[in-house]
Amino acid sequence: MRACIYNRCSTEEESQINALEIQVQESREIVEREGWIVVRQYVESQSGTTSYRRSEYQKMLEELEQDLFDLVVVKSIDRLTRSAKDWYVFLDKLMQNHKKLYIYIDRKFYTPDDNLLTGIKAILAEDFSRELSKKIKNAHKRRQEKKSGLNITVPIFGWDKVSKDVYVLNEEEAEAYRLAFAMAEEGKGFYTIAKQMYNRGIRSKKGGRISEVQWRKMLYSPRAHGSVVMHTTEYDFETKKKRKLPESEWIVIEDALPPIVSAVYQQKVLEKIETRTARNHFSNYTRNMTKGGLYDLSGKIYCSRCGKPYYRSQVLVKKEKVIAWKCSTFLKQGREHGCRNDTVLEKEVLQTIEKMYVGDANEYLQRKEALIAETLELLEKACCENENKKSIYKFQKKLDQLQNKKKVLLQKLLDEIIKDEEYIVLEREIQEQIENLHIVIKCMKEKQDEYINCKERLCEIRQILNDGVVRQAILKIITKKVERIFVHLDGRLEIFFQ
Repeated sequence: MRACIYNRCSTEEESQINALEIQVQESREIVEREGWIVVRQYVESQSGTTSYRRSEYQKMLEELEQDLFDLVVVKSIDRLTRSAKDWYVFLDKLMQNHKKLYIYIDRKFYTPDDNLLTGIKAILAEDFSRELSKKIKNAHKRRQEKKSGLNITVPIFGWDKVSKDVYVLNEEEAEAYRLAFAMAEEGKGFYTIAKQMYNRGIRSKKGGRISEVQWRKMLYSPRAHGSVVMHTTEYDFETKKKRKLPESEWIVIEDALPPIVSAVYQQKVLEKIETRTARNHFSNYTRNMTKGGLYDLSGKIYCSRCGKPYYRSQVLVKKEKVIAWKCSTFLKQGREHGCRNDTVLEKEVLQTIEKMYVGDANEYLQRKEALIAETLELLEKACCENENKKSIYKFQKKLDQLQNKKKVLLQKLLDEIIKDEEYIVLEREIQEQIENLHIVIKCMKEKQDEYINCKERLCEIRQILNDGVVRQAILKIITKKVERIFVHLDGRLEIFFQ
């Protein structure tokens, strides 16, 4: 039989070194000893209580509906899941697709007669996990309340860990941290801070770019002045999700880290950031649209009649929502008392820009094919590497040899060189090897089909890139070169390029 193995380390074993590795090897040995063929092996490191987060488990459920294997092999029920609901969902899929389940710790196949017993085991496993979750949560909270540990599980920019819960300043990173505060105080936004820091060679602990979102979190974090805030979230076993806790339940450890800036200075910078955010907040059409905004055309489209900027909105055209730009005077005062200039559709504005601009666009279009070719080459390398060709050829050659051997054996029987009993034993051995090879080759050819499908998909991607994506990218570059667009009453668009 074709077997798939599902391996997951239980909670009790997680502390043991190489527990999962041992289980993976052990399960393979058991399957091979039974004379089955391993065609799939799913190895999982996630918790057994949250099946939707377990990618390998989800992959196995999907492939359960395909004719890839006949048998699922697991160590015990709690390796599959510790949720009674998920257990019955799995069983339903198993029965519908006529697959078997072998639990090797019990050395037996699952049968419908075991339904009650296995159901009770699944409920007990779920209850065990629930109790374990409560104990871990309680122990974790007590540690935090006693302030016996900082619970910082990853390296933090600005500090180096020298021993358990003991950190010292990394002077180079701390200086970059202070510089970020100074830039924010000057009025620079987080995108600008991230860009300038990257250009200065400032990198994260892992050596990558520190994004604007990360810089924002770092500047707002109380760690900057040495405090650590814990118990801000809690895992809910029933929903299998984390939930935010009210501020009254947070646990704060003052002076847990050497400070990078003072608490007073940090508060002063954050107040300045909040002041700027409040002034630029888009409410009741009061935002200053003469500056660049969220969209490519923000602050560029103006009414030739009243001189006011156009604002982005959505309108219904033939029962479909499309992006349109409307005069801000019209939006504030209406058509009767305000401005009567036309609404323009974003799609039509972009098409007009594309037609008008012919300068650098030709250069971009010439590079289009090279760009598409490079993209497809990377995709092919990532997704479509075909490693089965040589293996299929090798096994096919072996299969041909066995077929010839079978013919020779038959000839020897006819020539009375061997006896009937000898022929039956030898022929059966050869036939078993042939059948096994057929199964192996079939699996590999399925992989080969995946490779062919991948090639076809790349052709589709080429078409998509050719039809729209590259054109959109070029259009985005052209739009950045637009300085001002005036909408006239007769429907004309007057476009000024930089």
